[in-house]
Amino acid sequence: MMRKYSNPSRGNIVLPVTLFVLCLVVEALNITAARAQQFEPPSLDGYIMHSERDGDGDGDGVNETRIKQYLNQQGDSLVSMTTEGRVWAWSLNTRDSDSGVKNYVIRDSDCDGTFDEVYGLDDDFHVPECVK
Repeated sequence: MMRKYSNPSRGNIVLPVTLFVLCLVVEALNITAARAQQFEPPSLDGYIMHSERDGDGDGDGVNETRIKQYLNQQGDSLVSMTTEGRVWAWSLNTRDSDSGVKNYVIRDSDCDGTFDEVYGLDDDFHVPECVK
């Protein structure tokens, strides 16, 4: 049987220390979850290349980004964005949902190969600094 030790001169520190440790554990789990957040590039299964062009991905007037659009039989559109040989964004636009969770843009913000940001189709996003 364990006995609880309490020192009247220091007060009971068991509860505050336990709460502090619990807060640290919760925060560590939140950090791990944030780091683990990644978005998988879409599969091109069932899609064929529809068009390919150069575009201005950072708003400086230079068309530095290769944009490839793929379509499937349902009319859904996948678009990849590549600069300096690195695919840094994908977008999916489905015909059956204008603003649903199936419509998105994912972006690799730091060129590590992990798509770690997600945007709506109408949100502003640009070429990451690491490929400029």
